[in-house]
Amino acid sequence: GAADIALVCSSWESRSVLAQEALHAGVPLVATAVGGIPDLVGDAAELVPYGDPEALAAAVVRLLGDPEHCERLKDKGVRQAAGWPTEDETVTQVLSVYDELTQPRPMA
Repeated sequence: GAADIALVCSSWESRSVLAQEALHAGVPLVATAVGGIPDLVGDAAELVPYGDPEALAAAVVRLLGDPEHCERLKDKGVRQAAGWPTEDETVTQVLSVYDELTQPRPMA
């Protein structure tokens, strides 16, 4: 939470834990637009193409120079994270799937 900006520069992520933690903590995020990151963060982060260090640097410089934009991203990030399932909800859902898959099925 004390960070000025969080960066995720991955070539691929399905559901980045760092991105989730940044948004939960209200830290502005710059991330590569790969894998599941765009769907995960919505408009609550600055997304840049993978392999474009100039775009990455520009996004970081832009955020560091615009405290109001950082505040907007912080607010968007916290709202985005509030819509994600909690750990308990996720565990309940996974256990429900296991329960369904382990039930005896009638032989046809």
